[in-house]
Amino acid sequence: MGEINDFIKERAARTIGVARQIAIQWTWHRQTIEELQEALNDITGDNNAGQPMIGQEEIALQLEQAMLAVSGAWDTQLYDLHRRTVHGVTMAKTRHRNHVANLAILSELTARGTSRAETLAEALAWEVTWAKIDPEWCPLTGNTLAAFRALRKQCAEELQQAYRDARSDYSLEAEKLSTMMTDLKQSLDAWYAEASAVFPAGTPQGDLIRTVPTTYRPPAARLFPVPVTYSVLSAQLA
Repeated sequence: MGEINDFIKERAARTIGVARQIAIQWTWHRQTIEELQEALNDITGDNNAGQPMIGQEEIALQLEQAMLAVSGAWDTQLYDLHRRTVHGVTMAKTRHRNHVANLAILSELTARGTSRAETLAEALAWEVTWAKIDPEWCPLTGNTLAAFRALRKQCAEELQQAYRDARSDYSLEAEKLSTMMTDLKQSLDAWYAEASAVFPAGTPQGDLIRTVPTTYRPPAARLFPVPVTYSVLSAQLA
């Protein structure tokens, strides 16, 4: 999507440049050159304005980065929660291997979640079981039931809500950017259709108009794709 947006911006800049050159002979009745430039600036920003303006691209990018930061913080805590769940469930099954009733309860627990939802569900199940059969026990130093419960609640409530809010903020501005790009492209399509009809190929203006690119062509595929490296965290909490 980024490459297509870059193409639209480049096409808009070229269109505006050509429109200025043929303005003496013809101007588009739907939008002025200044209005086309303003539509482009609303997307890209304008550092040359009296008061430099931030474009919608930058607004969306900043919110995307904020969302990714919140997501990373959440995943870091979820990874810790998952690790503590694995230790607790595994060690509890060994600890209670000779206690038939407790082992029957523990046998229902798993700690193999590969998603955020599964990690939270497994942690809650372990927390409830832990509180029921052995609340004073610590699987590892510092990993008390109270500490585990606090971490799980932080992941399930505070951090999850923070991510939802950040994602909502980003989605809103990203959708706004998408709409602005679509509107700009429609304007460029309409300008080109009318301008090329007014000035046939073979005329100076017509040939100039036809230097404006109208079709996006993706770059050629690489013969040897760049390998993708996944972090341990992403692999476990995709």
